[in-house]
Amino acid sequence: MCTHMWRTLRAMPTTKREARQERLHLRLSPTDDELIRAAADAADVSISEFVLRAARASAADALADRRHVVLDAKTWDALDATVAEQGQRNEKAAELFSRSSPFEG
Repeated sequence: MCTHMWRTLRAMPTTKREARQERLHLRLSPTDDELIRAAADAADVSISEFVLRAARASAADALADRRHVVLDAKTWDALDATVAEQGQRNEKAAELFSRSSPFEG
């Protein structure tokens, strides 16, 4: 059996070294066009940058739950053994996790 791992693509911005060469053409209704232009203006970015950011975030969200891992028995056993190993207690982390969440009422 082969070992495969599908990784979640993260919403990573284009680096300055990575030139934008591809184009994506969209057909928009006048209402959508007006909405996107207004939002880009409010965000103080170009329309292209606004649409790219939104599309990148949406693409990452769409792919986030599509992780799939298939392991052969030997690899699974090695991973399981590693995960089962008891680590060292980190007192600061333990104290932090014992606090109540600031997000819960």
